[in-house]
Amino acid sequence: MEPTMFPISQDKHLIFCILATLLFLLQFVRTKRWYQLVMAIAIPASLLIYVQPENKTIYFGVGILEVVLLLLALILNIVQSAKIAKAEKLAEAEADTASTAADAALPVAETEE
Repeated sequence: MEPTMFPISQDKHLIFCILATLLFLLQFVRTKRWYQLVMAIAIPASLLIYVQPENKTIYFGVGILEVVLLLLALILNIVQSAKIAKAEKLAEAEADTASTAADAALPVAETEE
């Protein structure tokens, strides 16, 4: 592989992949956002280039795989963010409705003249 192809060494790439994968897995466990799980798969998949560095088929195959996984992560993030925003808006509307109903149920205090 050409040394100018990757700006970091294989050792640094491996360390980066391990740390990034752990980060995305922990975030997935914490927030249950599906794009984070896809990213936890996509990042270490980039290491497949080192299996046979001289094989152009593997090189381009890994590149295509990475593009597909990144697009999938982007689409999942957009879809899940829209669902979460919709659920939050619905919960806020229900809270406003409940608040209005509770206010209407309170008796009106009469003032003395």
